[in-house]
Amino acid sequence: MINGQFENVVISSRVRLARNVRGVPFPQKWQDENFVNWLIERASKAADFEHKIITMQSLDEVGRQALVERHLISPDLAKKELGALLLSRDESIAVMLNEEDHIRAQCIKNGFALEECYGAINKYDDSLSNYIDVAYDSEFGYLTSCLTNVGTGMRASVMLFLPALEYTDRIGYYLNLIRKNGLTFRGVYGEGSKPQGCMYQISNSRSTGKSEQGLIDEVVNIVKNLCGEEMSLRNSLLSSDASKREIVDKSYRAYGVLSNARMITSSEFMEQVAYLKFGMHLDIIEFKNVNILDKLIISAQPANLIQIAKVKRLNPNERDLVRAELVREIIKSLD
Repeated sequence: MINGQFENVVISSRVRLARNVRGVPFPQKWQDENFVNWLIERASKAADFEHKIITMQSLDEVGRQALVERHLISPDLAKKELGALLLSRDESIAVMLNEEDHIRAQCIKNGFALEECYGAINKYDDSLSNYIDVAYDSEFGYLTSCLTNVGTGMRASVMLFLPALEYTDRIGYYLNLIRKNGLTFRGVYGEGSKPQGCMYQISNSRSTGKSEQGLIDEVVNIVKNLCGEEMSLRNSLLSSDASKREIVDKSYRAYGVLSNARMITSSEFMEQVAYLKFGMHLDIIEFKNVNILDKLIISAQPANLIQIAKVKRLNPNERDLVRAELVREIIKSLD
């Protein structure tokens, strides 16, 4: 089973489809409240699962940013007043309305589950076509606001944890290899973001020339190879006394900082939690529930911290205090 085989490398999988209404200008060119309300109605009728609608107008800046940090909306949608999110009860399906395209529907799941994500979001897409006239061209495929999405309109991505490749300074070589194979990489928060905490988002960079299934197969094959290299390097590091001593030291230092710090910045937290996770995956530190740390990474982001603290705002020093308190509580629960 692929998911189980690479569970210590693959954090999550996502498949996103971009769709537009035929004959209606893209959102960058035209904004109309009546159309957005109609779009919300149509998108909601297409959903055969329990869901809720969240309009951007109903949220303050913190509420919008918290959704960005949870990977449920994009920074672009967070800036809009005329926009909305259709969100399934379990948050696995999130449909952005009136973002860069009229509709951007995604399914995200833990682990290496691209096929499951595609199956779920493709089912929604099929239903959606019964409620809107989708912009499609027999030659070019689905028409989208960004040329790189024209064709299938699909972005298949996998979030990977690659500490061994970073530790051995081989990450650059493999990222160049990814580019040569027609894929791209980004940081935790997508386009324009830098990798943090040894986490890399790998996805297709084109949407034409292959079917949706063909693009998924392309991403799966590259990710499997990358996971194999990461796991091989982890074993090599453990077999070297010098490397193992250094990783043991860094892992326990990270545990010490995270379990005792009274103030911690976001960048320091991401660095230290990566080493703690690395030590846990290598069985250097005997805690097993790494998934808690992946959830903590989201909770420790600025807007989510404000919601956890139940205040309107936190200055940087206050955020570092609240983050440290939250991290200490979670790390204690791992014992």
